[in-house]
Amino acid sequence: MESHSTIIGIVIALVIIIPLIFIQTSQKRQKKNSRKGFMEEASKHHLQVKTPDFWGTYYAMAIDETANKLIYSKIIDAEHQVTLVDLSLVDSCDIVRTQRTHKNKTTSKIETDRIDLVITYKSKNKEVLEFYNVDVNFEMNNEIALLDKWNTIIKSKIFKKAQAA
Repeated sequence: MESHSTIIGIVIALVIIIPLIFIQTSQKRQKKNSRKGFMEEASKHHLQVKTPDFWGTYYAMAIDETANKLIYSKIIDAEHQVTLVDLSLVDSCDIVRTQRTHKNKTTSKIETDRIDLVITYKSKNKEVLEFYNVDVNFEMNNEIALLDKWNTIIKSKIFKKAQAA
């Protein structure tokens, strides 16, 4: 009787552990492929990126200091949507949060739906770089820190350019 309980316990443990291992392995492979694809996209556009940032499973961003260009990628349906930003043409950079408020009788809760980095060119055209979308990633991890980092980098490039002029 005791050996049956042990066997049943082992089978239940395997039924729980094997799918978790499979999911984790699949996510690692997906992240590795997205990183490789991003670097290939940068090479296609003749950009030399040294320290790209990757977050979530879908987002990547890097800068080519020599060319003064930013490359951003978001994967949608296994395809890289690439945005190139020539920093010499940028006028401003702002963080835009889209939030909603849930109210009930006693409390009010604010939830973030999206966080974007909005780049405005001198021509007044805008580029919206999505950093977080609740429909893509259920939970925020390091998006805020990366957003602040890239906002600072872009603004410093704009400031240096304005000083040189």
